[in-house]
Amino acid sequence: MDVFLSRLSELTTLGQLEGTVRSIISKKLHIPFTASPTLSSCKIMEIRDEHGGVECHGLLNIKPDNAANWFITQCRTKKIHNKPLLAHQYILRDSSWQPSYASEADHRRPSLQIRYVTKKSPTFITEGMDRFRREH
Repeated sequence: MDVFLSRLSELTTLGQLEGTVRSIISKKLHIPFTASPTLSSCKIMEIRDEHGGVECHGLLNIKPDNAANWFITQCRTKKIHNKPLLAHQYILRDSSWQPSYASEADHRRPSLQIRYVTKKSPTFITEGMDRFRREH
């Protein structure tokens, strides 16, 4: 099941989000001979509007579905950077999605820029190493 975490702090890294989610789902009671809860994917979606405002949201895929439902109820007591984790099932609204209301009532703005935060490999910084060696 896909899970949407709304309004994450801008300071939240992908590693922090993954670690928090894995620590929460690891506490779910697991009955032998059944599928254990797993985090299949984890992304941070950054939405930027035309005024420079930024919102960050988490997109998770947790399997099986009963573990995802359990996660949605359990994460409400957890926080990352003093912001509570608010989760619900994610439903993709693409061109096949047919809303039950008039198209004029759709408040989604086409000017929003969406970017997904991806894992970056660590970089090795050599700047200042000679000075550090001389001082120590």
